[in-house]
Amino acid sequence: MRKGTAVLTVVIIVALVALSQQSKKRTAELPDLRGMTLSEARAAAQNAGFNRLAGEDAHESNRLPLRGGNWKVCSQQPPPARLPLTTSVTVHVVKKDETC
Repeated sequence: MRKGTAVLTVVIIVALVALSQQSKKRTAELPDLRGMTLSEARAAAQNAGFNRLAGEDAHESNRLPLRGGNWKVCSQQPPPARLPLTTSVTVHVVKKDETC
């Protein structure tokens, strides 16, 4: 192998390793948010690196869950998993005194 070819090979390998490390940084483990208040779920998702979280009323009333401490999470989409940080997370919530 010629010196120029060897250097090029090393450069390509280093670049591929760097890209691999960079792609790992762009994913994170989305935690299980069920049972948390909407405020706690929002904080847990953000602490994991997910900034796109929406709360939807799990009842057919289509209420707008504004005060996060008054709502609890019944389910989430997507479920807990390692996901890209750009993933939109939706939690389905009910009032704290209601059942899921």
